[in-house]
Amino acid sequence: MNYDHLAVFVNLAETLNFSRTALQMNLSQSAVSQTISSMEKELNFLLFYRTRKQVQLTKSGENFYASMKPMLNLYNKSVQKAQRIASARAEDLTIGYSGTPYEISMLPNIIKEYRQVKANNWPNIYLENFAHNSLKDHLLNGDCDLIFTMPDIVAKIANIHYTDLVEGKYYANFYGPKAASEAALPLTSLSNYRLIFLDSKWCPPSQNELQKAIVKENKHLNLVYSNNILNSHVMVQANLGVGIWANFVSDFADRQLHGIPLIYPVQPHYGIAMLEYGMTKAAKSLVTWLKNNYANFV
Repeated sequence: MNYDHLAVFVNLAETLNFSRTALQMNLSQSAVSQTISSMEKELNFLLFYRTRKQVQLTKSGENFYASMKPMLNLYNKSVQKAQRIASARAEDLTIGYSGTPYEISMLPNIIKEYRQVKANNWPNIYLENFAHNSLKDHLLNGDCDLIFTMPDIVAKIANIHYTDLVEGKYYANFYGPKAASEAALPLTSLSNYRLIFLDSKWCPPSQNELQKAIVKENKHLNLVYSNNILNSHVMVQANLGVGIWANFVSDFADRQLHGIPLIYPVQPHYGIAMLEYGMTKAAKSLVTWLKNNYANFV
């Protein structure tokens, strides 16, 4: 039984006329009759007494109507209230990000340029900074309209639409004067360095798999774990170790940070996720614009 069936029943309980209910509900008379018959079969009791000249509610039908009418009214009021809220939120845009050095450096520029493009029609923009898993929850709960993320973080989650912006590579990241080095590093060579790994809360699944592969390929490793990507970056700046992260995590304007690509078959991706249903016009507009202009910010 669904809302439409209940609405037909309530209307017929008030009109006691199949023809009038059919007209008001924009249905055929036979469709109204079939709906009521289907409901009675499902409920296992009669809702109406029907004769050629008269339609009356049964005692069970009267009781059912008395219960359903307020529920349908509450449902309709709730929908109207939610629609008003959604309409107001259409002018707002809440962006979630994990706080990578790239995002901290470039997100202000992205927002400023987008506002210039939108001129007098730009939305109210708000920012939220959380770990990847928290961002995902905030998106699903409707607290964020869109989040910057990686596809493996939101994979296999219903009602999420992901837009890819860039394909990257995993790097070993050093800080300081650039020295001669290999064009790429095999995982087996990483035992020569003190490595900075991300802990599980902040670590995307693909990077977690990379970290496991590094451990597997090296008998002895000097490891330290960081609780977020920005802290990893600070540790690399302080020469406390070599950071392992994707190239799109780094601030491209930081000339002291030097990355060497790892010889590893998995190529990470970075983009934007938003809800498939419940997507705001403001979010869709930003994603469309950024997809066409992202290359200007890398």
